[in-house]
Amino acid sequence: MQRTAEYIDASSRMLDYRGSRDLFSAENVYQAWLDIEAAVATVQGEMGLIPAEAADTIARTARIELLDMEKVERDYIRQRHPLMPLLGELVRKCGEAGRYVHWGLATQNIQQTGTLYLALRGHRILLAVLDDILGHLGRLATEHADTPMAGRTHGQHAVPITLGFKFAIWIDELLQARERLLSVEPRVFTATMGGAVGAFSALGPRGPEMQDRVAEKLGMHSMSLPSRSNRTHMCEYVQLLALCASSFHKIGEEVAQSSSVEYSELFEVHTDGVIGSSTMPQKVNPKLSMGLMANCQKLYALSSMMLQTAHRPFEGDACANVIYDNGTAEAMELATAIFVRAEALIGGLRADPARMERNLHSSDGRIFSEGIMMKLAPTVGRGEAHDLVYRAAMDSREGGESFLERLRVPGIAEILFEDTDGAPRLKAEGQYGLSPQIARDFGARATEASRGAKPVAASVPPKVSSVRGA
Repeated sequence: MQRTAEYIDASSRMLDYRGSRDLFSAENVYQAWLDIEAAVATVQGEMGLIPAEAADTIARTARIELLDMEKVERDYIRQRHPLMPLLGELVRKCGEAGRYVHWGLATQNIQQTGTLYLALRGHRILLAVLDDILGHLGRLATEHADTPMAGRTHGQHAVPITLGFKFAIWIDELLQARERLLSVEPRVFTATMGGAVGAFSALGPRGPEMQDRVAEKLGMHSMSLPSRSNRTHMCEYVQLLALCASSFHKIGEEVAQSSSVEYSELFEVHTDGVIGSSTMPQKVNPKLSMGLMANCQKLYALSSMMLQTAHRPFEGDACANVIYDNGTAEAMELATAIFVRAEALIGGLRADPARMERNLHSSDGRIFSEGIMMKLAPTVGRGEAHDLVYRAAMDSREGGESFLERLRVPGIAEILFEDTDGAPRLKAEGQYGLSPQIARDFGARATEASRGAKPVAASVPPKVSSVRGA
């Protein structure tokens, strides 16, 4: 299998990467550079900066299939320049018009704009996948708004919640992620046409207008000051991708742990024939979760590397060029790998409500301690109620009477228990807080977001599941 920036695992073949795997292939990168040269020539022809006939010729010729790419590759070996071999071939194919190719621009103008031009395509794919994830979570949160389970803090039973509330937490984080990704588009996906150092030294007063028009033609935004040394916008985007990854990482971690025999509450999609181990036939491993978490770790490292390169000095730096252009491409690949795994994981997620309820009651009722304390507080005071419940909880751990039995004493039992079919049961009201309402609220928000219209710059392709055949 071809090696990529992504950590490839056994689940990779089942995933639909939505056309993103070749986004930064050499062919696509070359064509992106040519698209930008064509847009520049067209705009410069319209503005009278170069002859209109020359602009038309350049725009028509800037197609990779029209160029001798074998010659380009040979010239790369000889010239060792990131762009000149491609430009030289374009100039040759354009004939007389070739003298106007790359008019007033610097190499990094084309490379950096090209990186973000392709990244914008990947960004739209990410948003489409994220919307599908929110659609899945909206359904799950609504379906399980009333499914009881144990809430846990520090790995221990805390208070009762519903499964829908857990999904609401995930939804809230991902809605924030979606908002962040949309909000940075004008700042991140920018065309930079400022020339050697960003001061429009070759184009003069008409340079900013040309940049604005080229950006519009490419479906991008115009960089406010096209300095070659300012890459904080690229760095910001990769940090946002890492932040999104951390939310998916948490989901993967929870599913992986919850699918263990000791929990048996949440499970990845599993079909007959999937093998967990070559030596342990019983194994059903959380493959998607593990692959997701591994790629998250790699993206974190990449985001750190880019952050530590943002300080490179002066008006241009080849080290930063290499790290940011290649790093952004790798970040997009890793992010897509993470997003499609998360979509497949959440889209196929299943729960065992019966096991959740058994786990909820496995602490001898102690998980209801806060609710019990607050029911007693109006009568005996909050401090005394805490002490009373604490003592019953701690003593019940040592054996003898159960936690709830220790609370069935005159003056207290009447507040806490009701007679149901001749047996005293803990009163149910308030045990789950607002979990059901929150689950339904955020379920609706997620569903709405998954169907919501996007700004023009973030229009997305038709949605398909990240699991082939799903």
